[in-house]
Amino acid sequence: MKKRILNIVYWLVLSGILVWSGRLVLKTYVFVSFRVPTNSMEPTVNPDDHVLVNRLAYGRRIFSCSLDSVRHGDITRGWGYSHPQHNDVVVFNTPIYNGWDTISFNKLQFFVKRCIALPGDTFEIRGGYYHVSTFEGDLGNMAAQREVAHLTEDTTIRYREDIPYWTAPFYHPVYHWNIRDMGPLYVPRRGDVIHIDTITAPIYQKFVEWELNTDIEERDGRFFARGEEITEHTMQQGYYFMAGDNVLGSQDSRYWGLVPEEFIVGRVCLVY
Repeated sequence: MKKRILNIVYWLVLSGILVWSGRLVLKTYVFVSFRVPTNSMEPTVNPDDHVLVNRLAYGRRIFSCSLDSVRHGDITRGWGYSHPQHNDVVVFNTPIYNGWDTISFNKLQFFVKRCIALPGDTFEIRGGYYHVSTFEGDLGNMAAQREVAHLTEDTTIRYREDIPYWTAPFYHPVYHWNIRDMGPLYVPRRGDVIHIDTITAPIYQKFVEWELNTDIEERDGRFFARGEEITEHTMQQGYYFMAGDNVLGSQDSRYWGLVPEEFIVGRVCLVY
């Protein structure tokens, strides 16, 4: 009888260890949970909802540095069974921690947005509606885009004062993009050669600076990195255009630009 009780205790303890270990492995390598504090993804994700994120889908990230000093090249990605696709709901580290004019990594701040355009896509907003060169279906929240389609700069301000009508790059003599008409904007992929001049720099300069880990300085229409003139750059990773489903209440790629692939945590698989 005593031996039987010991066997039962042994199997209960072993089962508990296996369950705990399994949960630890899933949390460490596969899933992570976040609470969403804002309404930028309404009605898909509401404030105070939690999202369960599959980190294995795109490959779990591996950091070769302290999370307090992440730079380009410090993040590699392990095996994943897919890549971000159009309309995926994605969690990523905010790329604008130090302002909208530069790329920076914040280990504690995350955004949840919908993936609208992939590396190699050309993105446009025409009459308020999202269009991508490689995708013919609906992108994002079509009802919210219909609201935008009926707005002008004046009516937007009257509709809600906190809606930014103009989109990046702001106050540029060539680009007059806004939430109704934006682009075409090419989304770079790994290996693309981006020419650096006064026309392309307002869009791509901060991404090139992130990859080079240095600032780029303009002098009389010419651009210099570490004292040497730079006229082109081969992109070292792919980028994504992310947007909130609450189109009139989301700070997203329309305003602060594209998201580097290394910033992506994973795909949302459950909202609860």
